[in-house]
Amino acid sequence: MLFKQLRTLRLPDILTLLGLLCVSFSVYFSFKGNLVIAYVLILTQFLLDYFDGKLARAIGGGALGVYLDSFTDFMAVASSVVFGWFVGIDSIVMLIAGFLNVGAASIRLAYFTAYKQKGFTGIPTVLAASAVSTIAFLGYLFLQKYLDWFVIFYFVSAVAMISDLRIKKV
Repeated sequence: MLFKQLRTLRLPDILTLLGLLCVSFSVYFSFKGNLVIAYVLILTQFLLDYFDGKLARAIGGGALGVYLDSFTDFMAVASSVVFGWFVGIDSIVMLIAGFLNVGAASIRLAYFTAYKQKGFTGIPTVLAASAVSTIAFLGYLFLQKYLDWFVIFYFVSAVAMISDLRIKKV
């Protein structure tokens, strides 16, 4: 049977894949210096993640959906780190903060995939990625002189993702 793997996808999975496309292009546009487009793509993935989750709970997701969603969420965090570098938070401290974000997202997503939950433990990765990208973008637009200090928000983001904070699913 040809393309058996593709036939297992459901509509929520397609939204998830569109989100993956968004964060992938966000990295591309960050490298190209088109930071507004890169930022908008990160936010678009945030919206797609919200709607794919709602849709999956309403109509049921595909068997691959949980894993696709986790991978796409991980890529959102990675793209937010790349975005931070290209807005100008590019010190060695940002390299450490970026590694901690990627590591925290990996742990959080693996935990969430392994242990089914009714709510969230820790800040959802896509929310953390969108929030830190928004803060970095605002710093880029209005506070470039102090932009190196914005690395603090990346450290907070990493800690928030693996915290014991309980959040209800919306």
